[in-house]
Amino acid sequence: MQITEKITLNSQELVNCQKLIEKVHRFDQTYSDPYLSNAYNYFEQMPTFVLAYVGQKLVGLVMLYADEKPNDLVDVYVLVDPDFRRQQIASKMIDDAQKILNKYGYTNFCFPCEENFLNRNPQFLAKTHLNLINDAEYNMATKQPTKIKQTDHLNQVLTIANLRKRDIEQVAQLQSRAFGESLSSSTKYIAQSLANDQIKSFILLFNDEIVGYCAVDRGKVDYLFGFFIADKWQKQGFGSYFIKKIMELLQEQGSQKFVLDVEVDNHCAIQAYKNAGFKIRSKNIYLKQ
Repeated sequence: MQITEKITLNSQELVNCQKLIEKVHRFDQTYSDPYLSNAYNYFEQMPTFVLAYVGQKLVGLVMLYADEKPNDLVDVYVLVDPDFRRQQIASKMIDDAQKILNKYGYTNFCFPCEENFLNRNPQFLAKTHLNLINDAEYNMATKQPTKIKQTDHLNQVLTIANLRKRDIEQVAQLQSRAFGESLSSSTKYIAQSLANDQIKSFILLFNDEIVGYCAVDRGKVDYLFGFFIADKWQKQGFGSYFIKKIMELLQEQGSQKFVLDVEVDNHCAIQAYKNAGFKIRSKNIYLKQ
């Protein structure tokens, strides 16, 4: 077996990783994909991927999502081809990943997982000596978004627009308050999304005032992230309308399926997504030693 570290993936590696992810999902009955880019990592030159090969075949993938400074928590995604499990491939990739993280000052990390996987592998936690931590998210998806009624009064007062560079500062201030993040982190996050050609960034306007934001990673499946409605405009139907309108616009451009993750205790957002046609399909959980 050969272990390779990569900062970014070339086109063939990207295809191979996507095939591996799809195979793992089919076998484990899971849904959430690791992000196959280093775009949001704090250290641009830090290796983001650890790839395991047997001959020319990709049999294992680790992705390091480290978007904050070294004192923050890193998500370590681990996937192994079902035909090559119980051969210490995961352990060897994790050992390599830990050396990368330590080199860049990271000592605190967790392993994203899905409840479906643990239900199918009830001895996994005992065998790996891992423990559940409190954070959890629902993975939601839809192929049939709820349509906006022509009679909806919000059609008269709300406008959807593409995010512009001059909007970044204002949106970052709103997002910082919405998620409790530092202003510098929110600014970097939004600016990087806007600079990425694969990502569409939208804002919601009420009487020309920015009241919401959402980004969409375009692909075979469109992934919605970073969504928020400013506090004083919540519980008025703005969130559901915003999501519906975004999906309507993207369907006109050929999009067929939409996916997102939302924290299990974010009840307002969950209801907005359900109203827009999303359904919960799995629960993302996090494990630590």
